[in-house]
Amino acid sequence: MRRLTRLASMRFLRSGRVPLVALLAVVVGALTALPARATVAGSNGQIAFARQLPAGGADVFIANPDGKHAQQVPLGYPAEDFGIPRWSPDGSQLLISHVLRFDGSGNLLPFRPATVSLDGSNFNLLESPNAPDMGCAGGWYPNGTRLLCVFNGEVPGVFSIRASDGGDPVRLTTYPFGANCNGCDAATDVAPDGSRFAFLRFKREIAANFREEQVALFAANIDGSSLRQLTPYGLAQPHESASARWSPNGQDIISETTQGRLFVVHPDGSGLRMIALHTGTTRYFAFEPTWSPDGTQILFCMVLNGQEDLYTANPDGSNVKQITDTPDFENGPDWGTHPLAR
Repeated sequence: MRRLTRLASMRFLRSGRVPLVALLAVVVGALTALPARATVAGSNGQIAFARQLPAGGADVFIANPDGKHAQQVPLGYPAEDFGIPRWSPDGSQLLISHVLRFDGSGNLLPFRPATVSLDGSNFNLLESPNAPDMGCAGGWYPNGTRLLCVFNGEVPGVFSIRASDGGDPVRLTTYPFGANCNGCDAATDVAPDGSRFAFLRFKREIAANFREEQVALFAANIDGSSLRQLTPYGLAQPHESASARWSPNGQDIISETTQGRLFVVHPDGSGLRMIALHTGTTRYFAFEPTWSPDGTQILFCMVLNGQEDLYTANPDGSNVKQITDTPDFENGPDWGTHPLAR
């Protein structure tokens, strides 16, 4: 959620696909395969993702994890260009991290999250009184009662809010590098047991090249205590498409580097290792990875052969499968437990 650079970011990700792909010639050394990992109980249901619109904003879709039976979810307001969907824990509805709204004079209103049923009913715009721009890409708490969000403004940071109406904001972090930032502390995910949360902290935000912005991955207890830095600044992806998701068994967090390579790290900051995707080439740019509910697969966005689409793979990078094939920019994939379409 980065309001001040939204249009510039759109130009980078749309018209900038050629430069983006050209940068992929950078060879990332020391890529190592993941060791065998235990899986956890979970039902692999449908996926959700956003598809950007040429005029701005984005539509939201659900589909089977092979890309079939794609269905658009009607929204009261479109998702913001980089607004993303997150499945509720019971798979019955979606959280849209932040939506695009304008007043009667055409002025952009502050970003707000919303929840919606899969058929478009029960669209619920979440308002926290007097809040600045806010977005809830961090998703739901496991019990479904609260959401992990970021508030920008004079004292930015990560907050939790009530999932029913956006009320009862509780501050979890305070961004240490000044006010009126864009990325600030970007909330990304809550641990499966609800005890901790992950977020990305933007240290050097205003830079000539977005790869110079300096972002690090952090984790903290769900009340904001015991803050721990998991990666050095400069490793993690600093764009609107940056993400970090907890594995279903709670043992790893998956994210992406500035070079478009996926990596995992333990929640204590140990065991950082790269995932070498078996694409047949090193010229790819992967981002926004997440896990299947049972932990046996990953779902992610990737620029490959000049086009960006959604893919799945095994957690060790093998068995890469393309699941969308469109000229549109698709992002924010999330894998839920809602039953597959037949």
